[in-house]
Amino acid sequence: MIPLVLKKWLGIPHSCKNPRSIFIGLIGGVGDLIAAAPSVAALKKKYPNAKINFGVGDGIFFNTIKSDPNIDHFETPFFYNVWKKRARRKVYREKYRKHDLVFLLDNGTQDWWQPKKHLLDIYAEKCEVRLEQRRPIIYLNDSDFEEAQNKLNELGISKNDKLLVLSPETRSKKKMKEWPYDRFLLLINRIKKNHNFKIVTMVSQDNPYAYDGTIPLKGFSLGPSAAMIKGATFYLGLDNGLTHIASCFDIKMISIHIGYPVECAGPLSPFAKVVAHNPFDPPESISVEEVYETFRNVI
Repeated sequence: MIPLVLKKWLGIPHSCKNPRSIFIGLIGGVGDLIAAAPSVAALKKKYPNAKINFGVGDGIFFNTIKSDPNIDHFETPFFYNVWKKRARRKVYREKYRKHDLVFLLDNGTQDWWQPKKHLLDIYAEKCEVRLEQRRPIIYLNDSDFEEAQNKLNELGISKNDKLLVLSPETRSKKKMKEWPYDRFLLLINRIKKNHNFKIVTMVSQDNPYAYDGTIPLKGFSLGPSAAMIKGATFYLGLDNGLTHIASCFDIKMISIHIGYPVECAGPLSPFAKVVAHNPFDPPESISVEEVYETFRNVI
């Protein structure tokens, strides 16, 4: 039996029946963070008297979880090399000096998807909790909804309009996960021709494409973007953070899922339809007709 002190030094997870302080660290994207949110809530319920500290990157990553009521303190920016075991053990040792429980939620390997488990379930297992609902969570505040409404007014979109939010870009692994731009243009044309939607396209500030036929919204803040998605009629996107945010809400949605297996990284919403082929198939393998027919059936 390994002594507790040695476990802490080696960075081996161990149990604590009545922790006073818990540290959770996650170096990941927006989708990863909202997939971890249910486990944070479950930990707070399991240990109501414990203070939860969350280590997260700065900028958009911190903004993703800054309103989580289950987190008592944020450490940001938080970073270490997730691919080096020695660096990981060092972080464990440092955090165990101040906390009774430490959960580092990185996967530590490029082949994390091979066991065919969803990230949300992986995080729950790492945190040793059972989830009441298998669905990601994002927490918004009043200012998010107010800013979203102000932007809709500015764009000339009223409450009577049918709003479709389009998210055609990913932050990472673009060659693997992004659908071709020309196919998005063809899809937009089909939707505009046959359906009465106003389409808002959410992309980063430096996105070079125009997405003709839609209302471009570049570099809009994450919280207000999420609030706008929540109030939309329909959402259509790739395997990216906004798609996982959309899966938090009761909104009809389609994910054009390219890359990792759907069962590992697909949207967890009863309102979501996924268009996907085999894992890591070329993006061009998904046709415009296939996506449009799915859209037509869903609406």
